[in-house]
Amino acid sequence: MQLDHINLTVDDVKVTSTFLKKHFDYTDAFEDNDENMSVLSHESGMYINLMRGKNPTYPKTFHIGFDAKTEASVNTMYERLTNDGLSIKPPKHAWGSWTFHFTCPGSEFVIEVACASEESPY
Repeated sequence: MQLDHINLTVDDVKVTSTFLKKHFDYTDAFEDNDENMSVLSHESGMYINLMRGKNPTYPKTFHIGFDAKTEASVNTMYERLTNDGLSIKPPKHAWGSWTFHFTCPGSEFVIEVACASEESPY
């Protein structure tokens, strides 16, 4: 079996949905997405369901990850996001990857962008 979708509770469905569509190539899976629920799809077959909820909380280490092919593509995404106004710590080498993390706009969950590190011993 393959993971099909993840359901995330967010403060602002529209802001989070718009962000994921703009930066991570998701599209609306249904025409009736609204401010209460949005189902997003990706060409990879992965769906993200966004549901509005008050004060959602996630465990400290919870995050969703996006895999990049190269360190250059991680750097490009970092520049794109910071140019779009997000305050993010720069990418770094950690656990065999070149990576950065940030809280997704309109939500309380963390996104990781990473690739296998070119300097990794793994």
